[in-house]
Amino acid sequence: MSIFWLASYPKSGNTWLRAVLTNYLDEAGEPASINALIGWSAASSRHTFDEYVGLPSSDMTPEEILRHRPLLHEALAEATPPPAFVKVHEAYVHAPSGAALFPKTATAGVIYLVRNPLDVVVSYAHHRNQTIDEIVTFMNDPTAELEGARRRLSTWLPIPLLMWSGHVSSWLDQGELPVHVTRYEDLLANPRVAFGAIVRFAGLDWDAARLARAIDHAAFPRLRAQAEKTRFQEKQPTSPSFFRAGVAGSWRTALCPRQVRALVDAHGPVMGRFGYLRDAEAFLAGDGGGAEAGPAAGGPFQGSTRVFSNRQA
Repeated sequence: MSIFWLASYPKSGNTWLRAVLTNYLDEAGEPASINALIGWSAASSRHTFDEYVGLPSSDMTPEEILRHRPLLHEALAEATPPPAFVKVHEAYVHAPSGAALFPKTATAGVIYLVRNPLDVVVSYAHHRNQTIDEIVTFMNDPTAELEGARRRLSTWLPIPLLMWSGHVSSWLDQGELPVHVTRYEDLLANPRVAFGAIVRFAGLDWDAARLARAIDHAAFPRLRAQAEKTRFQEKQPTSPSFFRAGVAGSWRTALCPRQVRALVDAHGPVMGRFGYLRDAEAFLAGDGGGAEAGPAAGGPFQGSTRVFSNRQA
């Protein structure tokens, strides 16, 4: 048994992906409950760590927890029946022992979602109920982590995040695990092609009609309507809503040139790798940019998906 890690920097479409996969596997006549999505963040749960590793994480430092995290992931892989999907926001880092946080022996593959950081900052500020400037600073911090639990005991383990571009590069440039990377913008532009490639990468039985139904059941208006009627367990208490807009390009009216410049200066090479840089530079030059970055926007990322593995850099 091994796991497909659904990896992403926060607010890059992970929950939407999980909703589509849940509805694809469920095959029900109605949308799956947003509180029953596959891929819950078991790998980051303090309770799960204590149960599977057999050590009290409350008595451990963050560094000691990190040292034992590979054991947790191996235990999860052994205990989770296929198809096994687990959401993770952690960067691909190594424990103090030198072991990879996500061991090869526990991994069937990685589905990595990447989103324009200019849009991420807008969505993340809304999610955390913080200012744009605060989130820009956070996304540019190479030591950033979630939860942390350094001052208080959280229900979640410390999550090493790194800066936005560091997070992306950590997963895509490692050579141990097979990675299928999809841009959030391509999920929006051509969901049947982009989600279809994910379904095939995960080795699920292919059914075009089933996928179309799953995409419809996981449409943003449906997810938002569910969240308004039922408390979504993954929503931050301080966040006005979890499912906000589900669009690309909102950064154009939400960010000022200074904020765009700060993100471009910190992440320009990786933004260029995925076709996000051209419009940002055009915006900074004063002409507002062209259409939202896509395959036709130039840059090295062409098509909706690309597979990285230890055989293909």
